[in-house]
Amino acid sequence: MTNPYWHEYQKPHVVDFDEIRELCIDAFTVIAASRSMAGLPGDDVGGPLHDYFLRTAETRLSQSLLDLAVRMRTFEDILAASELRADYDRLVASLIEIDQLGSFGWEDEKLAKRGDLSFREACNKIIHAVDIRPVYDNGSNARDEDFAWGMDGTIELAGKLGKRDWDVWMYAEDFLATCVAIANHYDPLPSPEVESTENMK
Repeated sequence: MTNPYWHEYQKPHVVDFDEIRELCIDAFTVIAASRSMAGLPGDDVGGPLHDYFLRTAETRLSQSLLDLAVRMRTFEDILAASELRADYDRLVASLIEIDQLGSFGWEDEKLAKRGDLSFREACNKIIHAVDIRPVYDNGSNARDEDFAWGMDGTIELAGKLGKRDWDVWMYAEDFLATCVAIANHYDPLPSPEVESTENMK
């Protein structure tokens, strides 16, 4: 047996795009389930299932977003010296044009002059945030605590760069959609016809 160390090719981290899509669905499911509770009378939200969901929802969302951000940044770094980098840059630029990435922004007015966050910056902010705060809504009952609160999909992130505090916001579903679009571009899903044929075997 030859020494595996002497593999002739580079050995970058493996980014599994099926796992990317699953993480996106996990995060989206938390947001959608939480949103479905917004505005419900308090008596309609309770019991062991709701209580467990409410107790774990933010942790589940945070874990999925962090895992996604690390993987997407890693994938971009893998492409840095690759012939695919130009294709990746074109893809991200096209997603900006269809307003997928226009939904990440700075809270700080001075920093906001830089424009919206890039996808890379959005990943970095998720990774380095020390405060990850989903925004909640309870329908038209904001002054009435008898109604349930649910996530509206906006995530506020805060941290520190050197001595300077930073605050950004992002629409989580747009971030997730961007991750899925990148995953689908580099690892296309089979067509429904192909899937149906495979299921018949």
